[in-house]
This record gives sequence, structure tokens and C-alpha cells, in this order.
Amino acid sequence: MKIISKAVRDLDRLLDYLKENGYDLEEGTHAVLLDHSEVLRLAIIKDGKTAAIALVHYLSPYYRAETKKLEDEDKYLEELLMIRRSGENWRIPVEDVVFIVFDEGLERFLSSYSDEYPVADGKDLVRHYLSRNPRGKEVLRVLLGRIMDELSGG
Repeated sequence: MKIISKAVRDLDRLLDYLKENGYDLEEGTHAVLLDHSEVLRLAIIKDGKTAAIALVHYLSPYYRAETKKLEDEDKYLEELLMIRRSGENWRIPVEDVVFIVFDEGLERFLSSYSDEYPVADGKDLVRHYLSRNPRGKEVLRVLLGRIMDELSGG
């Protein structure tokens, strides 16, 4: 077992890349945090065996509503509905994706992966999030500890 982190700007592209190369994915625990970011635990499986567990902390299009600084609750809800109706669909990690790797082949495979933001303002959205949540790059540290406890039977 080895723990690695990887800069990813387009989570969905990474997941498609894994699937296209013979990996199965099982999305596990998901949560929306109070700062409007989201976290996801993902099992990456090859030939019926878990090759890795990925931990992802990301933004979705709904985060755009946070950038509007809307005080009125009705206007905020209207903004969320507009985002929903737009059909925009992406997930942008706000910190490096953490992989608990059990298969060295996957580690080598991930080392060649690179991508760009799925939307033109992706970098700005991440900057906005991190300026409002300076500890936003520490979320996966806590989750990683919990996963390590779980893997060791604790």
C-alpha cells in the first residue's frame, strides 16, 4: 500500500480515463460540506480487486451560487435552479486527489495522467473557494486518517 496525491483539474475526465483503460469505479461515501464543497470516496477496481481508494474534495457547478454573494434566500434558491437548468455538469478538485494505492500498475498509470479545467473559469472558482476557506486544502488529511483507521481494522 502506498499513498500518493495527484493534481487533477477535471474529476470526470479522470474517471472516464480510468474506465476507458479497464478500471471499474464504485462511488462510495459522498458529502456536501458547509462551505459548499463536496467530498467523495471512490474505489478503483481492476479485475475484481481494489487497485486503489481515491479521496476527492471538489466543487460542482452549484458552487457558482456562492460566488454571487446573494443575501436573499429566495434569490439564492433561484440561482441554484438556474444552475440546475443550465445543464452544466463538472467536478473540479480543490486539492490534490489522494490515492491509497494497492496496485503498482495503477500508480504508474496515474503518473502519466494530466488534464485542464473543464470550464474557462475553473481556476477562478477554485481561487474563490480557497480565499473564503483557507483550510480547504486540509479536508482530505482528516478523511485519509479515518480511511487508514478503517483499513487497519480500527
